Amino acid sequence: MKKSKQANTPELEDEADKISNMPDHVLQLILSNIPSTEEVIRTSILSTRWRYLWTSIPFIDIDYTRGLNPLTQFNSNGFREFVYWVLLNKPLNLDSFHLRCEYYYNMVTLRQWIHTAVMRKVKLLDLTFCPKEESEDVQIPHSLVTCDSLEVLKLCLLGSRLCVPNVTGFQALRVLELKEVYLFIDNLVGYFLESCPLLEDLSLIDCRAGEYVISCSNLKKLRIHTEKLASVDDDEDDHFDSGDCLDLEICCPKLEFLKLTGYVAGNFLFENLFSLKKAVIHAKDLFIFDEPDFDFFSTISHVESLSISLYCISACFDPEVNAPILLPNLKTLEIILDGTNMQALIPFLKCLPDLDSFHLIIPKHIYRVRKWNLEESETINILTRHLKKIEFLEFDEEKTKLDIARVLLEHGNKLEEMEFKWGDEARLHERSMETMNQVSSFEKASSTVKLRCSVIDPSQIDSSPYDKILDIELIPR
Repeated sequence: MKKSKQANTPELEDEADKISNMPDHVLQLILSNIPSTEEVIRTSILSTRWRYLWTSIPFIDIDYTRGLNPLTQFNSNGFREFVYWVLLNKPLNLDSFHLRCEYYYNMVTLRQWIHTAVMRKVKLLDLTFCPKEESEDVQIPHSLVTCDSLEVLKLCLLGSRLCVPNVTGFQALRVLELKEVYLFIDNLVGYFLESCPLLEDLSLIDCRAGEYVISCSNLKKLRIHTEKLASVDDDEDDHFDSGDCLDLEICCPKLEFLKLTGYVAGNFLFENLFSLKKAVIHAKDLFIFDEPDFDFFSTISHVESLSISLYCISACFDPEVNAPILLPNLKTLEIILDGTNMQALIPFLKCLPDLDSFHLIIPKHIYRVRKWNLEESETINILTRHLKKIEFLEFDEEKTKLDIARVLLEHGNKLEEMEFKWGDEARLHERSMETMNQVSSFEKASSTVKLRCSVIDPSQIDSSPYDKILDIELIPR
């Protein structure tokens, strides 16, 4: 037996060596699919062939949290030397540089890293950091502004102030994402919009600003999300808090996609959105200060796909005051029932007789079903005539939601899918099949409707789409 094992050893070594004998471009393709630079560098110990191969991979992705043992202290000096070493060993052309180091380093070190990446003609820069000193601002280097290779810039500054040199630059920038950035100073959003002639994609995530004026002739995608609302009387020098934007003005004639979620602004003004195809409007503070003095839905009248909350509908449309809504191109509608009052939804649906698809999302807290009037024939007919998909969020076998499911299954003759998204994975495993059997026993107007169960990450409840971890499907016969 020993002889047999020894005889097979060279064959196994030959098999293992086949990968190393592949051409360089094939090995580089393999390494390019390894997500972190730390893991890519570890391949250098495989053989002499692999020793320097990692240096030819045109990306850097370094995160100080990877492999960090909670029982040991973070070695900031060792991490700093590692970042320098990787940057110095990389080729002239660098496709992307992702770095997460948070608050461990001062701006001198951070500016050196950014400058080195710029000298490597970086195309995508994705940085998560803030200065070691809380009072210090983030001053990006002059070389970054004038970098003619940078196409994508993503900055997460963890609540720090951003300062940009007053020079013309970012001539190649197409995508800009600012996250947790203090934007009160010098109208920075306006600066980026004016200074970036090729900018097409803008995201402002949990940023702090007094107002947003988004006016850009080439912008095609815009996302604004703010997690919570802070008091407008807060001292600007206090710790970072999001949600201070009072006014939002958007004037972008080429805008195709618009997403507003969370506490975005108190007042809104939309103009020249002639190219808008898809809109996601889940703003929790829509017109919280004043009623709109314009027809909100007419400003997005060209949309083909609309996702909107019931709160936003109620804030923008009063059937007793406003003229009927005209959305002639709208084919797909998604509504989140973040309120229990259906009085605003039914008149809204009456204005949309030409829908192709209607998607209904029912959140966790739905109680007063009587206000829905689901047993009333006109209401249920209007609600279900285009209804193709229903989602119940954070489902936990609530009788209220099961009653809603029963009624919608009984009348939804175009229904294609009903999904129950559980908030707890253990409950999903324990109870989902019994729940599905109960729902399957309900009378169904559609013979092809699919019933599904899945579990979602609770931290993603306010986002769309929702992260799915596990999926169980039952197709009723």
